[in-house]
Amino acid sequence: MAVSQTMSQMEMETQKRWNCLSSMIGMEAKKRDFFTGNVTASCAGKGRLVIVGSGIRCAGQFTTEAISHIKNADKVLYFVSDPVTETYIRDLFPGAMDLGVFFDGSKDRYDSCVQMAEACLFFARQGLYTVAIFPGHPGISSLTSLRAMQIAKKQGICTEMLPGISLEDSLFSDLGIDPSYNGLQNIGATDFLLYDRRLLTDAHVVIKHVGCIGEQCVTPKGVGASNLSILVKQLQKVYGPDYGVVHYYPSQYPTCKPFMDRRPLSDFLKPEMYKTFTPFSHFYIPPMSTSCINKEMAVQLGIACDLNMALRLGVPTSCLDVYGPREKQAITDMASWRVPSGYWRTPVSGASRYLAHIGMDVGVLQRHMLSPLSVMTMHGLSPFETTQIVTGDPLKLFLTAKPDPTYAAHALVTRLCVDPVFASSCVATGRRCQYEADGEEMLGRWLCQQGYETTADAVQRVFGEIQMAHPSMWIGSYTTNISDVGSIQIQGSKIMINNAIVVQPVFKDGIMTWSSTCGNVYNACIKFLHDAKCTIEGKIWGCNEQEPTVCNVTGERQFTMGGPSSMLERTINFGFATKLLWTALMKNWACLRSMGDNYTGMSFADIEKANMALAIAEEVLLKTKTDYQTITQLASSQFDAMEGTWLSADMRCPFTGSVFIPHVPTVCI
Repeated sequence: MAVSQTMSQMEMETQKRWNCLSSMIGMEAKKRDFFTGNVTASCAGKGRLVIVGSGIRCAGQFTTEAISHIKNADKVLYFVSDPVTETYIRDLFPGAMDLGVFFDGSKDRYDSCVQMAEACLFFARQGLYTVAIFPGHPGISSLTSLRAMQIAKKQGICTEMLPGISLEDSLFSDLGIDPSYNGLQNIGATDFLLYDRRLLTDAHVVIKHVGCIGEQCVTPKGVGASNLSILVKQLQKVYGPDYGVVHYYPSQYPTCKPFMDRRPLSDFLKPEMYKTFTPFSHFYIPPMSTSCINKEMAVQLGIACDLNMALRLGVPTSCLDVYGPREKQAITDMASWRVPSGYWRTPVSGASRYLAHIGMDVGVLQRHMLSPLSVMTMHGLSPFETTQIVTGDPLKLFLTAKPDPTYAAHALVTRLCVDPVFASSCVATGRRCQYEADGEEMLGRWLCQQGYETTADAVQRVFGEIQMAHPSMWIGSYTTNISDVGSIQIQGSKIMINNAIVVQPVFKDGIMTWSSTCGNVYNACIKFLHDAKCTIEGKIWGCNEQEPTVCNVTGERQFTMGGPSSMLERTINFGFATKLLWTALMKNWACLRSMGDNYTGMSFADIEKANMALAIAEEVLLKTKTDYQTITQLASSQFDAMEGTWLSADMRCPFTGSVFIPHVPTVCI
């Protein structure tokens, strides 16, 4: 008895709230010029309207984001199709109001939708954070939600619609359909008949709401299928009398299965079939035919090389459960398959966790939008992560959450080449790591802490890419074995032979070429070799000579003590010295630990030279006012015993650009 009285009191209170709200809306419409647009100015900047979908199956298909909005809202209104979802909403927000009260069977459906939309807008106009919940996807077959959203936007109210799992999503999953093959036509049954729509027989067709065709008034008990025969006869004109069609409605409850009944169209004309239809009934019609391939378009898109090849292209197939020759070969190949070297599993990062957190908690998201730096600091993000997230750039957010090792390596190398303080820290860490059993992993962890989710191998590859793409990494004078040619000098943007400037040289993939047709005395094709001595080899021939069949020129870089004086150039030198040490560290960790010199590339003596070069460069570069004379004296006094010319060489190899473009294959000078 007490429970009954309590329920009665609650119902009375609910009715009172709705009656009061309806009266206020009607009074507002009368008080001011409600329908001519003056509402826009008065409502600008007020309130918020968030429209969410509840999905098809009861309760379980709410998104985490939608739930967060419901919990944080000032007002929640809902129009859902099952009592379980309604209960779930009221558990999340006890004061939630049921918009279904406007469907009383006494008025046209459209009028009810207009009144429901106005109820949603009322609270948003009062400056309240309002959430409106609709079944399925709130933007599909939902006049109320779309009307409310469009009016709210016109009136300056902050508006957002969140997607939900729709009828179509459920149908695709239950029937195993991929609409990207053959295409999809999605249409309401009443709309199809009323406007004499043309059906695409070569596509998947979904005809919705076949159980309430032509109904303009909806009562809580639903409607019958009185107009179903009209629809079926119209479909028979298109597909034939007995074409197979699926009568479908999704499962709303976790203990029930979806209804999927495939029959010939003629069966649906039988009176006993009508009782199987509900307001949630829909038809799925599979493709009856296939489209012809546009041969010219196939060639234009590069799918086929010519028209004959285009003719041999197959049509999309729905037979995915076969083991043909191609499928068998693909599975057999798995025996020798291995994880590709370029595979990079996403590391767990603070940026990923933070973005997931604010995506699921709109309260934190709102605080982030107001003061991002303070919120991110509280969550322990690194300076690099904070900087990237603040930009709001989708690509930067993606690469911060899932850092590509090559992208991060490019960023790291750029910084190493222009930031001596950072490079000094990196080098010091590398020195500490190089004789440790897990030295490479230690260095990797340190790089991650600096915001560079990359690998030692990736950094080494990037250094190689720079050398192959930028002649600035090969600056110096190369004495050749051809007396007439003498020396080849690379000086920043200039290439010279015996002090004569080469016209229009091209540097690509580590090879420098130029032609006598551009006014040069010689033709040339010179390859720069990756070795510690910085050597070249290739071909040089006169303007009236035949190109040699074999290499006829070699050269080794020689250096004088004249050189860079600006701080930028010194910084660049330091970056090159860092590159040398990195090469030494990465060549072979095992050999380094055993003090070995039996690996390809730099000998252990060369590694020691790189360390010494780096130490001197580090000391000089951190003294911003040091002039070139001091550099020369420091090099002479500390490096005479270790072939000082080698040190001079390294200090004369600047990376002359402060930044680089990673994937430019050709550099025209």
